[in-house]
Amino acid sequence: MSSDEIPQHNAAIGSVPALLAWCVEQAKSLDALDEEVVRGAEKYERKVLNALGGVAKSLVIYGGLDTSGWPPEINKWMDHAPRVVDTQIAAAIADRIRSGEDVLGSLYGRIVAGKNRRKLGTFFTPRDIMNYIANLMIENNVRANAIADPGAGVGAFSEAALDLWPEAVVHAVDVNLVTLGLLAASPDSSRQNRSSNLRIWRQEFLGWLLGEWDKEPGPRLIFGNPPYTRHQLLNMEEKQAAAVASGSLSPSGRSGLSTYFLAASLNSLRPDDSLCLLLPVNWLEADYARSVRRHLWYETKRSVDVHLFPEKKDVFPGAQVSAMVLFVGPRMSSESDQPIRIYEVEESNGAFMAGVPMEEKRIGDPPNTLMPAAFRRAAGNYAPSEEMVTLGDVATVRRGVATGNNKFFLLTNKQVAILPEGSYTPAIARLREMEEDCFTKELHDKLQEEGERCWMLQVKKEDRSNAAVDALLSSGEAELVHTAYLCKTRPVWYELERFPTPHLVLSPMSKKVFRVMVNAIGAIPTNTLYGIRLFDAVDSVESRRQLAEWLRGPDGQDALTAIARRHGDGLLKLEPRALLGVKIPKRILRYSEQSHTDTRPKPLRVTLW
Repeated sequence: MSSDEIPQHNAAIGSVPALLAWCVEQAKSLDALDEEVVRGAEKYERKVLNALGGVAKSLVIYGGLDTSGWPPEINKWMDHAPRVVDTQIAAAIADRIRSGEDVLGSLYGRIVAGKNRRKLGTFFTPRDIMNYIANLMIENNVRANAIADPGAGVGAFSEAALDLWPEAVVHAVDVNLVTLGLLAASPDSSRQNRSSNLRIWRQEFLGWLLGEWDKEPGPRLIFGNPPYTRHQLLNMEEKQAAAVASGSLSPSGRSGLSTYFLAASLNSLRPDDSLCLLLPVNWLEADYARSVRRHLWYETKRSVDVHLFPEKKDVFPGAQVSAMVLFVGPRMSSESDQPIRIYEVEESNGAFMAGVPMEEKRIGDPPNTLMPAAFRRAAGNYAPSEEMVTLGDVATVRRGVATGNNKFFLLTNKQVAILPEGSYTPAIARLREMEEDCFTKELHDKLQEEGERCWMLQVKKEDRSNAAVDALLSSGEAELVHTAYLCKTRPVWYELERFPTPHLVLSPMSKKVFRVMVNAIGAIPTNTLYGIRLFDAVDSVESRRQLAEWLRGPDGQDALTAIARRHGDGLLKLEPRALLGVKIPKRILRYSEQSHTDTRPKPLRVTLW
């Protein structure tokens, strides 16, 4: 194939758009790579990836590389692809890569859509993040004779490792044939004085870890950006294999692949080994990673540093993933225990810098979360004499009613006008657009006037004898409401659960402020909201008001933020069980006289629906 089809002018030669156009044109006459070669990629994408082998081969020829030690399937991919024969083009590609342009990663990202990269969890590490991590390794004076790059991708971590530890052997491990081939052919990894130090492995990392890693001399380092594959995309066989590799640190089956990689890597560490991984933040607070956090908490002879990038920073272009770096150092001979250090990374003038760390002594039981807000909260904003109780000591927390079809079960004022009294009750489905601090009759009346669905249907089987109720239910059946998942699981599809109305209603998701309202009219919340109901011993109008005010205030918002889970794009989410553990000042509650004589704590109660 002539190279004339790649634009020759200086601005385009060797550029990502020019190479992409060439691959797309060549793909027209090529078969698609096998589905297992790049899992998740669509057929058309696999045809273009087949052509991409020609770009890799041109770099191999230009660099004069010895490919005999590479996995044979990589050589086959390159040898069967159309060739970019013009050495000027290969030189231009190499020059762009050496100057810092991520040509190969960008090219792969333009070929395979983001949603199709989720199966393999492929996200490429930007250079500014890589520079931060490289400086972190230098500052910690990390030593390594052998380095493993799990889920190596196109090799950002492998390239950094070859620079930082020029005498070490670097093992790039991945199942993605194409990204491994691009890594192997990259001019950065082909420099004559270090190419012999790079080992390419096309294997599942967890299996490789059990079979090959133990053969390497120490000190060793696990250094990389593991695949961010979600647990829903892992089959049972993959989860079982991951659990075996993780050993006693195995997270629950709801964890993504990156957490399994972390657990297995920690499980493999010898006393003189280190670990540095770029990870999503979820494992720092999710229940599924409790075993991993517990292990780190009790490894007091190792340095454990957590570096959190700004939540608003798109670490991986095109993906809403909050990211962090975990560094675990070798065991120290010193008798003194090491604290966990939490760094909140700041961005300034295009570079990342670590702020002053929060240090937490690893004494007693491990905390439920390793997020910085929790440590700030643990430090306490109260005087030493302030007496605190947990919310679970004085209240229940539960999600609202899951109707299965809010459009049917939430009614307007016009709809309830023809229904008998007692077949509906005030409802509340959202707090976001309400500025009031109390859900009063006046506010409910206003919602009625605006035509909002502010009533919840509450009927039983015997109520169907009423003609208006029967007509409403029949209309729902005609629209197949009764076949919805939640509806068909009920003994009577339209009989919603009933429970005591909450005293406070709370919005569980927020980017800034968690909304809290006193529920003055006893409205039933939907399952988009949480309800808090005080125990009789502390319940009063004043207790409800003061608890709501405290939760809305700076201390309460800090407490809620501390236990909230982080999601993409800076979204925070509260979980009922975590809410039970929030500490509140005892002074804001009004205890009944009975509570002074019967001081036994109420049982912690939470209902999950």
